[in-house]
Amino acid sequence: MIFRSILSAMDRGKTADIITIIEGDFNGSLGKMLMIYEDGRIESQVDESVTQQIVGKIKSLPWTNPMTVSLEDQAGRKYRILWDKIINQCNAVVFGGGHISQPLVQMLSLLDFVVTVIDDRPEFANQSRFPSAHTVICESFHRAVTIPNIDADTAVIIVTRGHKYDMECLRATLHSKARYLGMIGSKKRIREVFNVLREEGAPEELLKMVKAPIGLHIKGETPAEIAVSIVAEVISVFRGGGDGLSLNGHKEVL
Repeated sequence: MIFRSILSAMDRGKTADIITIIEGDFNGSLGKMLMIYEDGRIESQVDESVTQQIVGKIKSLPWTNPMTVSLEDQAGRKYRILWDKIINQCNAVVFGGGHISQPLVQMLSLLDFVVTVIDDRPEFANQSRFPSAHTVICESFHRAVTIPNIDADTAVIIVTRGHKYDMECLRATLHSKARYLGMIGSKKRIREVFNVLREEGAPEELLKMVKAPIGLHIKGETPAEIAVSIVAEVISVFRGGGDGLSLNGHKEVL
């Protein structure tokens, strides 16, 4: 059961502590494991008192690499644990598999994002076109928007081939917990999309959070240059920046 949980956490890019009892066989505890998730949830194969002792111990220690820790239970029995960790990875969901998406996915993958690409055309949504993507989904945007798990560690990037699809994807993700939500398009096209969403009752505060037009203002023209501007904006948001300052201190005109 815990091995399935470890695989699931890795697939979803979650952070979790993994503890295994490696010495001190009492009550069949040798080799038993427990997982502590970043939200505090615990899965354990050992009894409650030992679980709480282990949790309390590792909370008091810094973690940099896998390590062994010696403990003693309430009955005076000594044992050792191996403490390892799954480190959180950030996710990126790219709606659209066009020319901008190819360099975009490559750059996001280099930055260790777990990337999902979605497009409704088989010739654009396939693993050979996006070898560095974790998942490629060939499905209509209307159906596919519900597939990815979009949380606070996710960047949502909408770069579809048309106004209708952009609006469809934005409508479905606007209320998500995505840390970054950006949509490509001209100012006129974006204004039209926003007006439709306002008429549908979309909250103004959520629309203000959308990065549109997408990317930092670097005057990019080629697909790769536009991808650079998008990735730079994603990094800025994830790193808590976003002031638009160049390294020499001059502010970009956005």
